[in-house]
Amino acid sequence: MKNSKKLNLKKFYIGVDVGGTTIKFGIFDGNKKFIEQFAVETEFREKNAEKAIANDMLNAIENYCDDNEYGVTKSKVAGIGYAIPGPVVNNQVLRAVNINWKKKYDLVKETKKRIGNKVNVRVYNDANAAALGEYKLTLKGKYKSICLMTLGTAVGIGIIINGKLIEGKSGVAGELSHLKVDFSENAMKCNCGNTGCLETVTGGRGIANVYNRMYNTDTAHGAQDVIRRAKEGEEKSLAALEKSLDYLSMVISIIMLVYEPEIILIGGGVSNEGTFITDIIMKHLKEKVFITKTFPKIMIAKLKNKAGFYGAVSEL
Repeated sequence: MKNSKKLNLKKFYIGVDVGGTTIKFGIFDGNKKFIEQFAVETEFREKNAEKAIANDMLNAIENYCDDNEYGVTKSKVAGIGYAIPGPVVNNQVLRAVNINWKKKYDLVKETKKRIGNKVNVRVYNDANAAALGEYKLTLKGKYKSICLMTLGTAVGIGIIINGKLIEGKSGVAGELSHLKVDFSENAMKCNCGNTGCLETVTGGRGIANVYNRMYNTDTAHGAQDVIRRAKEGEEKSLAALEKSLDYLSMVISIIMLVYEPEIILIGGGVSNEGTFITDIIMKHLKEKVFITKTFPKIMIAKLKNKAGFYGAVSEL
């Protein structure tokens, strides 16, 4: 058991971050010190995805509690925080279109039924959870107003203004990944039902979509391939990446003029390319905003793919 003497093993917290590809679990000790993580595949369901995905998460937690080296048992789990890719109101997931979660589901009730009635349960939108994670654990009060944009399989946006998470009456405040930015005749349909949403033209899927549409090719050119070729100076890939990040800068300009956050954090898989990505974003942003010369810092998020489950347990 690694460094067990330095851990509070009397109770534990579990953060769960649901993505389009994997469900990630973060295990924390009684002082909310990160211990380890594991993941299971996100299985897409045509029907009853809400119950099925909840069951997948709880099965994984129960299996972990049955077999781990830190003595985590269900009776020692003090809290579980969930980060779900959709609007959340009053601890209730309303829907999550990218995983076919179509209706309201009481994840809190089901968790207490399976893990224990005394366990504290919090449910967040995934981008909001990630924003909380970065705000509390890496920025540590240095900035009061931030925006986190996760460019993973899909796109998530979390906004904190003056220390308060912006959620809205029905949980869709900050869901600017579903703002229509592509008004072309062949704009792609989004999982939300609209066409031309930001999510269709940026992030892991969106970058590939832009390239494939520009050059009338197929999905053989994935986002990482496009970025790699762009970094190598390949003109077609660089043009597609510039176009995709130009769409992103359009939404950042709106966020900037409405909320004026001090810092924009870029997370998700695309953020692995560091300043190559942020420099392009800033270049396009400065082409769109002229009313001020004070621009937010655009930086790479520090917690990477851990931000969601860190944030999910931060207020338990």
